[in-house]
Amino acid sequence: MAQMVRRIHLFFEGNMSAFLRGVSVACLLILTSLLVRPVGVMAQAGSPDMARYYDQSFFLSAPPASFGDGLFGTANPALARMVGSGTAFIWSSDGTDVGSMQNWGVFSNLGGLSASFTRLNRGPLEVNRYHIGLSGGTRSGAIGIAYQGFGGDATALGRYNRFVAGSVFRPTRYLSVGAVGNLALETDDWEVVGEIGVRPFGTSRLTLFADASMEDGEAIQDALWSAGGAVEIVDGVQLFGRFFENETQTIGLRIDVGRGGVESFSGIDTDGDYSGQVSRIRMGSHQPSALYRAVASGRQRIDLDLSGSLPYRKTRIASFFGSAPPRYYEVLRTIRQAAETGTVRVITLNLSGVKLGTAKAWELRRALQTASDRGITVVAYLENAQMTDYYLASAADVVVQDPRGNMILPGYALSRTYLDGTLDKLGLEFDEWRFFEFKSAAETLSRKEFSEADSTQRAEYLEDVYATVVRGMSNDRDIDRDSLDLLIDEKTILTARDAQSAGLVDSLGRWHDRDQFVDDLLGHGTRMIDAEELDEVATATRAWSEPDKIAVVYGIGPTSMDTGIEARTLHKSIRDLKSRDDVSAVVFRVDSPGGDGMASDLVAQALKEVAAEKPVIVSQGQVAGSGGYWISAYADTILATPTTVTGSIGVIGGWLYADGWSEKTGQTYDVVQEGRRADLFTGYRLPIIGAQIPARPLRTDERERVEELFQSFYTDFVQLVAEGRDTTETHIREVAEGRIYSGIDGKQVGLVDEIGGFLDAIDLARRASGVPADRAEIVEVNPESGFWNLSRVLPFPFRLIARGSGDSETESPAEAFIRTAVENQPAPFVMIPPGLYPVEPR
Repeated sequence: MAQMVRRIHLFFEGNMSAFLRGVSVACLLILTSLLVRPVGVMAQAGSPDMARYYDQSFFLSAPPASFGDGLFGTANPALARMVGSGTAFIWSSDGTDVGSMQNWGVFSNLGGLSASFTRLNRGPLEVNRYHIGLSGGTRSGAIGIAYQGFGGDATALGRYNRFVAGSVFRPTRYLSVGAVGNLALETDDWEVVGEIGVRPFGTSRLTLFADASMEDGEAIQDALWSAGGAVEIVDGVQLFGRFFENETQTIGLRIDVGRGGVESFSGIDTDGDYSGQVSRIRMGSHQPSALYRAVASGRQRIDLDLSGSLPYRKTRIASFFGSAPPRYYEVLRTIRQAAETGTVRVITLNLSGVKLGTAKAWELRRALQTASDRGITVVAYLENAQMTDYYLASAADVVVQDPRGNMILPGYALSRTYLDGTLDKLGLEFDEWRFFEFKSAAETLSRKEFSEADSTQRAEYLEDVYATVVRGMSNDRDIDRDSLDLLIDEKTILTARDAQSAGLVDSLGRWHDRDQFVDDLLGHGTRMIDAEELDEVATATRAWSEPDKIAVVYGIGPTSMDTGIEARTLHKSIRDLKSRDDVSAVVFRVDSPGGDGMASDLVAQALKEVAAEKPVIVSQGQVAGSGGYWISAYADTILATPTTVTGSIGVIGGWLYADGWSEKTGQTYDVVQEGRRADLFTGYRLPIIGAQIPARPLRTDERERVEELFQSFYTDFVQLVAEGRDTTETHIREVAEGRIYSGIDGKQVGLVDEIGGFLDAIDLARRASGVPADRAEIVEVNPESGFWNLSRVLPFPFRLIARGSGDSETESPAEAFIRTAVENQPAPFVMIPPGLYPVEPR
């Protein structure tokens, strides 16, 4: 009861203002209709009064806001926004011949726009009704307006053109309140209908309802009314009955089977005799249905084409045209839904040309293993494959490879290219400002080989990556570890037949032959459904009120103000979640190597504000290091995969300046200055790209000042992490110094709370907020990125132009690192370089 009261309070606090504004608009429209209706169309004297609500809604099995779909918005226009899209054909018999079709109608709704046509027969009189309506709102509250026009013998039967306004208010899953106003446009008649529905258990298992109708000048005690209830025997099979104040009754049965359904109810007159029948056929959006699950169980297949990349976000232009490839979360969601709906028997994966890091592969494997544990057969198809590709495929029950394909299993390596010698030849010098042992980002420009610290941290990270991958292959393919190590170290390159002989592959074949392969594997055919249909099945609901939302927010790419994570926009999006009463928890997916400390802090502080109000869970992807860890620090819980690159708490910087540039290029430089150090920020401007190289190194006192700034910045970073992780500054300094960790080691030193993936973070957020699984809805806050995203088709100089036009993801990791270093010079920045983490499309 306390939870119910709280939800009512939150609805009024967060939604009532908008709801009342909508009601005001509806009232204004009614008033306008009264003022502008032309006198020439007024009904003649002696015309019958406007037909009452119950007479005009005889196709309704129950009050519209309490049961069913309210004729898709014809009975109450507000419902068009709250029920799924669809079309129904309804007809009634005359009470003597069950097969007759005395009255009939077609009712439709599409995204809140309702329309219907009804033919009414009363002896020799015939009436046509036309309805068009529009509604807006949410599942907790909606309003709608409609115009209903009549033709034929309408006036003789009290059918007048009318304006209809409706509202539905569902503050909790236990209560639904509806109201309808009918205003005749050719007479002075009007009518108000009110209804209430109650679900004692908060589900559609039992619904009790009542409604009443009052017309102009009618006393409350004279109002017409009805009451009744509906019982859902199993999902999609409902018995219902209704008793009217004139002592007539109806009793009926409704059956939903996926996108279709039937309904029929009988009228019983005051003498207890059969008085007529109303029947209905529906087609439209999926409804929860045990019959659908029983018929489809084990007969469906879903194909997932994972060739290419699985980006977190899609570009706005791709969203507009609907041409985007599947996003990463969409694939995870589809696999989970396949495992939970009970209708999917097979998942087939096309891994040809897949481009994934080990972290995403690990998360996808977990989702596939869960599906397999629940009886789904997972089939993975490969053409040519390397370590990570096969690591993902090995989680499948059946692995198929193209007969001409190769499998390359070399293990893992992290290499680095050094430019110190190149800079010498160009007449450039780089002064590395490195004050923390493991913060090795600038070594690329200052050394010719690994430092001992960098070599150590890379080796320890790779050890965990290799062990995780090989252990997974060994366990899932039932190949002992020694044999697998021997294949990697001795064979390395295997043909498809070699891979089959070694037990890595079960069968040889091609993707286009998968239908026959799956049929042979199962011994029967399957019906292929797509991800959209599966999502519709999985999310179908008859629940009242808005579900509790788990917000998913993405922090993808370098921590920059206007590119990468787009910190200015991201900061606002996160802070807005603090005041959203419909959001119960936040999952922040981080896949970032860091960058600008200001951008990192802007996002971190926004998350800190939200974490003070509701649970915040961070899911770290392939990399969450340096500034990428900074934005993670204030989470209630941090999850990382075993192969995530995390940590790197430290700052870096340097000074790239000309030292012999003029002699080698012929370019000269001169300056006039006011201020002793003004010339620090001038220098040689490179042709074409316009970058500027300082003309001199820092003096001793200037470098000392830089070190002071770096130490201060580092202290701020350490203190922030200590506060966010609820530990001591001393402990953070012990594990910091710029050192990277795998997710496994990060957990051991306290930088990570749990080993888990994206879906684990969502589940944890839901549990932390106390939201039941059947009442949670996942909402992605920023699933779209820059408008164009031309990073894979434009050469480097033109990417700069693309970024200026709004594309935030056109940079390669190397370009992002160089840009961040140059833009922050001489200030410190918080970033790990490419080559320290696997690079994949974002």
